[in-house]
Amino acid sequence: MLIQPLTGSHDRRGFDCGRVELNDWLAKVARQHQNKRLSKTFVAVQEQAPSAILGYYALTLTEVDTAALPESHSKRLPRIIPGVRLGRLAVGRQHQAKRLGELLLMNAIERVHAIRAHAGVVGLFIDAIDDQAVGFYRRYGALPFLDDPLKLFLPVG
Repeated sequence: MLIQPLTGSHDRRGFDCGRVELNDWLAKVARQHQNKRLSKTFVAVQEQAPSAILGYYALTLTEVDTAALPESHSKRLPRIIPGVRLGRLAVGRQHQAKRLGELLLMNAIERVHAIRAHAGVVGLFIDAIDDQAVGFYRRYGALPFLDDPLKLFLPVG
């Protein structure tokens, strides 16, 4: 299994995670955003089939108002903090429940650590698509925002 930046050789239209909005974003928006340097998408592929996307996630830089964070984190930070935003993470239907989502999340966290070595980053800010996704991220220590339970904060130390 390889996790690599999205390129034109990946089959974006062949990906199906069961959520139309996530499939469509990958097929229609991901490359445009990457070309405009708005976000960077990373895909999981197998070496023997490098064009077939098994799962993906997208990262961008962000600033967040700490007023919406749990007090245990907001009280020790300035009002606006820098971070990395995980806007999307999806796993193809045939690879769900096989821990690929966990592998993608851990890879995203590794990239946050790499960014942190060169720039100020407090953590990973996550936009969950639904309550099931919230449960997934909470298992890894993500904390919900006070004003929006679908937004989460994963401190990166």
